[in-house]
Amino acid sequence: MSQMQKNNIFYAYLGLLIWLPIPLGSKHPWAVSIAEVWCFSLAIFSLVSCFRHGVVLPQAFRVARPALFLLALNLAWLIFQCLPLPISLLTLLSPHAAALQQLNDASVAMASISLDRHATWLDVVEASYLFTFFCLTLYVIDSKQKIRILVYVIVLSALAQAVYGAFMILSGTEYAFFVSKADINSHIGSATGTFTNRDHLAGYLEMALALGIGYMLSMMNDAGSLGGWKVWLRKWSDILLGSKARLRLILILLCLGLVLTHSRGGNIGFFTSLPIAGVVFMLFARKKPRATVIFLSSIILLDILLMGSWVGVSKVMTRLENTSIQTEQRDDVYAATLPLIQDYWLTGTGAGTYFETFPTYKTSSLSGYWNHTHNDYLEILAEQGVIGFGLLASVVLFALFIIVQTLRRQRSSLALGMSFGSLMGIVALLVHSAVDFNLQILANSSLFMLLLALPMIFRCLNTKVREVLINSE
Repeated sequence: MSQMQKNNIFYAYLGLLIWLPIPLGSKHPWAVSIAEVWCFSLAIFSLVSCFRHGVVLPQAFRVARPALFLLALNLAWLIFQCLPLPISLLTLLSPHAAALQQLNDASVAMASISLDRHATWLDVVEASYLFTFFCLTLYVIDSKQKIRILVYVIVLSALAQAVYGAFMILSGTEYAFFVSKADINSHIGSATGTFTNRDHLAGYLEMALALGIGYMLSMMNDAGSLGGWKVWLRKWSDILLGSKARLRLILILLCLGLVLTHSRGGNIGFFTSLPIAGVVFMLFARKKPRATVIFLSSIILLDILLMGSWVGVSKVMTRLENTSIQTEQRDDVYAATLPLIQDYWLTGTGAGTYFETFPTYKTSSLSGYWNHTHNDYLEILAEQGVIGFGLLASVVLFALFIIVQTLRRQRSSLALGMSFGSLMGIVALLVHSAVDFNLQILANSSLFMLLLALPMIFRCLNTKVREVLINSE
């Protein structure tokens, strides 16, 4: 494949990243289908072009082999959930699923783990998309220049969401993506961007913020380490007033957009991930620009405390203070989901089936319709069981392991800074996922997969360029 063709695929990949959050976070089937066709088309074009010229994979694929293996196993597990099994085997694997199947038809000989195979097959396609998206990220992001372009595309996309969300609040005419928020009863008075839910916008912004902060760290070589106070002053002046100031301004606006969402989970995730990533960076980074991390962290926090005081921090704090077991039904949902997990702990009820299985376990204290748990961990456990959850958790742990390895071995400012950003973004969404379902929204799950893939790319940034020839004959 020529470099021009690969660059074209890269720009089409960026187009997909820009598109994903626009149609309500790509949460509805029509938007999901567009994203899947887009991603699969890029993958097919890449494969056809590569096989015509000999298949060549970047070194990042070698680093990512364990993650690719685990993701492939998880995809195989979802497919297995759909397959008809002998009722004796199903009784062994999932006694409750077998009992339900036999309740409907006592003479049934074959039945699946999934209680709704159609819903699970839809999740198989979506999981295939995420696996393909992960591979495309490894394939197209093969240089420092592309990492820079990628970061700016993501932060500018997030900036557009934040500005649009703020404008909707100030204008008093609140729309998501051509849909009035009043018509769908969607968080009037809080920034949602083109998402329908403020928590999903918050999840998107916190990951974009993390990448932006990481990139800014990479731009800040240890000011003051060489050249005396004059060099130190010149470097910090450039940070405050020069080209770096543009990125810093974008980060400030993203922070304000995050505060305007009034999302408790999003703000807690962001403010928790920043010190956690900072501590890990200090413990493991081979090159430790301590003053840089402390300075940047203090600037972000100071901007939020000073500027956020008049745009909504008080509302976030009020929501946190007013949260209680009596006012927050999510606690009851969590409690009602635990027996569901207990009954199907090994295999789950089938990916994508929570909306159908939860009503059986729903208590009288819960009102309304709950199609998600508002806790990604519990929902994945309920649908995929310990097997599926363990495979996905292992992918995340492997990415974190690669980040720590990169911090310990790399000296490249870009690799170190972006490793910080990936770590912060992953931690932020992991914290947020304990109270929301961001991983069920395609725009956010795609960006999370990108965060998991980037450490495998950073790991190879300063190594001698080597390519894996799969079939060049």
